[in-house]
Amino acid sequence: MKAILKDIANRQQGHGLPPACYTKSKFLRLETRKLFRSEWHCLGREDEVPEVGDYFTIDLISEPLLVVRESKEIVSVLSNVCRHRGMPVASGSGNTKRFLCPYHAWSYKLSGELRNAPLVAKESIDKNCRLPLLKTHCWQGFIFASLDAHAIWPEDHETNTLMPLEKHLSNYHMSKMHHAVSFVETWECNWKSLVENFMDGYHLSVVHPQTLHHLTPTRLCKKISGTAAFTAYTANYANSAPPRNNHHPDLSFEQVKQSQLFCIFPSLIVSVSADTLVYFALHPVSVGQVSVKWGVCTYESDLGKNELAARVEKWKKINAEDHDILKRLQVGLRSKNSVAGPLAADDFEGTLHDFHAYLVNKLGVVANDPQHL
Repeated sequence: MKAILKDIANRQQGHGLPPACYTKSKFLRLETRKLFRSEWHCLGREDEVPEVGDYFTIDLISEPLLVVRESKEIVSVLSNVCRHRGMPVASGSGNTKRFLCPYHAWSYKLSGELRNAPLVAKESIDKNCRLPLLKTHCWQGFIFASLDAHAIWPEDHETNTLMPLEKHLSNYHMSKMHHAVSFVETWECNWKSLVENFMDGYHLSVVHPQTLHHLTPTRLCKKISGTAAFTAYTANYANSAPPRNNHHPDLSFEQVKQSQLFCIFPSLIVSVSADTLVYFALHPVSVGQVSVKWGVCTYESDLGKNELAARVEKWKKINAEDHDILKRLQVGLRSKNSVAGPLAADDFEGTLHDFHAYLVNKLGVVANDPQHL
C-alpha cells in the first residue's frame, strides 16, 4: 500500500493514477474508509418515491438501505436492518403504511420508529428503538445520503461548493425532469474507471462511432471549470445532429444543441440534455466490480411508450459499448506493463485531472509521507 501511495504522490504532472489504484483490494479498502463511509452518495431520484409510503431498497458498500417518502415533504433514508435480529425489513420497491420484518414481524413506521414487537415485553426494548436514520440531502431531484452523521453537504462548505454547477445547469431545471425508468447492474470494472470513462470526452468518437460520434464528436467537447466538489464538460452537437424540439423554454439556442456531463464526487455521473437526463450512481462491490444504478428522466411528463423505449434503447447501446471497453481495460490494468500515461488536452481529459485531485486530497496522500495512512 505504501508503494501505491508514494506512486500517487509522485506521479508526473498531467498523468493518470498508478494502475494499482484500480486493481488492488487494499486500495479499495482505503477508499471505502475515506470516501464511501464519509462522503455523499446518490441513491436515486425523488420522484421514484412520489407518494407517501413509496419506497425502494438499495445497498451501499454492504449496507442495506431503505429510501422512503415519509411525508409529502420528507424523503428519508433508513438502515434496512431490523433492530431485533438483523433481518432486512424490506426488499425491492413498493408502497406501504409500515415496514414489517419478515422474520419475527417486528414492525416500523415510515419514519423508522418501532411500531410493534410481538410477544416482547415493552420494558425490555430501548424506548428509542428505531431503524437508524441516515443523513440525507435532496439536490436537483437527486437523493443523496451519507453513512457519516457529521457529513457536510458541499454547497454549505465555502471551498467545496456546487454553486457554479447549479448556475451552469439552471436553465435545464433538472429537478423538474420526470423519472421514467431505472436499472441496477453490475459492471466488471473498477468504479473509478467508470467515472473516468463517463467524464472523458476523448473516447466518444472511438468507442461510440455509431451511437455518439455523429452527435457529439470528441473534437467539440469543452471542459467546464469545476471545484473540489465536481467536474464537468460540455458535449457540443454536430451540425448534423437532429434537433431537440421539446425542452424547457429557459434553454438558449446554444444549450439546446449541447449535453452537459458532470460528476459530483465521488460517484454520481450525469448527462443532461434539452429533453433527457441520464444518471449513474456507482457503489463498489469489489476492486473489479461496481454496482451501477442508472436511470432515465425526461423533460416530457407524458412521453409516449415508443419514444421512451427508443431513448432507453439508445442508452443501453451506449452502456454496452462502455461496459465492454471497461471490462477489457480492467484486464490491461492488471498487467505488470501497465503505466500511468499522460492525459490528453484539458477539453478532453481535464475532468480526470479534477477527479484525481479530489481523490488525492480525500485520501490524504502527501509526497514521500504516506505514513499517516
